[in-house]
Amino acid sequence: MDFFKKLFGIGEAAPEDEADMIGWVVMSNSDVALTVDSLRAALDSLYPGQFLPANDRTFVIDGAAEGQFMIQSNVAGAAGMFMLHTVPGPYTEFSNFAEYLTDPDLRTLATSQQFWLGVDNMHVHTTEAEAYCLIGAVLAKLAPPDAAMLVHPSTPIAVRFDDDIRRRLADGLEPEPSMWIIDRP
Repeated sequence: MDFFKKLFGIGEAAPEDEADMIGWVVMSNSDVALTVDSLRAALDSLYPGQFLPANDRTFVIDGAAEGQFMIQSNVAGAAGMFMLHTVPGPYTEFSNFAEYLTDPDLRTLATSQQFWLGVDNMHVHTTEAEAYCLIGAVLAKLAPPDAAMLVHPSTPIAVRFDDDIRRRLADGLEPEPSMWIIDRP
């Protein structure tokens, strides 16, 4: 489902077999250093008793690359299989979203960020909304204090990351459509 394009009326919807990625990226100038144990502890603080003690229903394992972790969640209301990435380097090396920002100040902000933290859904267990609940809660918890932007990876939309966005994500809410910076190519 091309959720954001349909929701915001941006461009043409992609064919059903080319669905938008379910996930978000937070850009900052601070590194988010994680280990399996620290990520498991952070998840358990969000969902007490679910990730600790370690178990085979909800768990965290190292991914294939450094700074990559797979999260399997069977938490009611936040289920799915996810990949978390914490990457030293500008997100603009992985995405051309900044090309769609016509405001020079926003483009400068986006291109000046040196680290990114992203959570992608690899498999929806129930609904996209549940997947976004976990993604938002994790990013709200782990995003550093200097987090600058929240980006949807497969659409040219972004929002400044502030206390209101952090609170909305922590509460399981997505940014309001009016908050997104939408610049059409």
